[in-house]
Amino acid sequence: MRKPLMRIPYTGPLPAPSILPRSANSLPGAIHALSKFLTAPPSHNLPDGVKDPRSTVILSGAGISVASGLADYRGSKGTYVLNKSYRPVYYHEFIASDQARRRYWARTLTCVTCRKDLPRDVFQESLARLNPAWAAFLAEILESGALTTEDPEDRRAKGLKANPDGDVDVPGAPYDTFRYPPCPHCLENPPILKDGSQSIVEVDEEGAWQATSTAGILKPAVVMFGESINAQVKEAAEQAIDDSGRLLVLGTSLATYSAWRLARRAQERNMPIAILNLGGVRGEEAFFKNLSGGQTGEFGVRAELGTDVVLPALVDQLNRIGFTSRKDDVQTPYEARQKNSGMFKDMLS
Repeated sequence: MRKPLMRIPYTGPLPAPSILPRSANSLPGAIHALSKFLTAPPSHNLPDGVKDPRSTVILSGAGISVASGLADYRGSKGTYVLNKSYRPVYYHEFIASDQARRRYWARTLTCVTCRKDLPRDVFQESLARLNPAWAAFLAEILESGALTTEDPEDRRAKGLKANPDGDVDVPGAPYDTFRYPPCPHCLENPPILKDGSQSIVEVDEEGAWQATSTAGILKPAVVMFGESINAQVKEAAEQAIDDSGRLLVLGTSLATYSAWRLARRAQERNMPIAILNLGGVRGEEAFFKNLSGGQTGEFGVRAELGTDVVLPALVDQLNRIGFTSRKDDVQTPYEARQKNSGMFKDMLS
């Protein structure tokens, strides 16, 4: 596999943060400051035409999932330090290599040719049929109760061992033997390619995608290393910033440009910014350079505590003071996911 053309940004530690306000260096202080941030009146410095200046847009990253048991590849407790033993699969490698694609199966998929989605459950039904050893292992893991706990040590003790990226090595079924299906839409109606030629989608006798195919490749419905964000997703994320009155950054170092530029956009629009992240954040000093020393969180917060510790307590505090969402804005998780499904899936990474 050839060496990637792009590098992972910030392979060393980012500078340590300056806690703001100073009282936010403790859990009670951080909760108080973030509560003040979320309940403060809209900033008078916002540009004209903000759709809802009282609202908060949240930009979250991989750091919020560490507490759920998902192995962290960036560094201790989610801080951005490159794990020298970890190497991600880049987008161009995924598209070019059948072997690289065999490691990506436990997620929702989208077709790189026709861009149609394939639900995770439908995809995994095909995987179970094409890979009986994997299906048997999954049944065994479910029976063991390994998936009922979020404790990584408990999972390992019950037979579920994951590498730093969350992949699981299945005994007796190495990844180079793994088989996966093609996009069912392209299989039924092979599309015309960008060069005007007719695509080919071929499968073996059991329905596994064949390397002779020129279309129908399924990829994880996330943005991979080296892949450009869809233009519509980029515009939707920018619009979310423009429509809101403040920005809350959770569990991300903003090391990737696509994330950092959103925070920079908020700063350029004079939006108050709060950051809750373990370890340093890319260019964070610029986000707080104009804050007065006397503010207590209304115009900005920087805290270095785990989101799993702070957020539940923050919600309790907001409930105690009677700060709740406006009823006309409340959506069920399903409604919110359906309304923003396109942006949600593409901003996951």
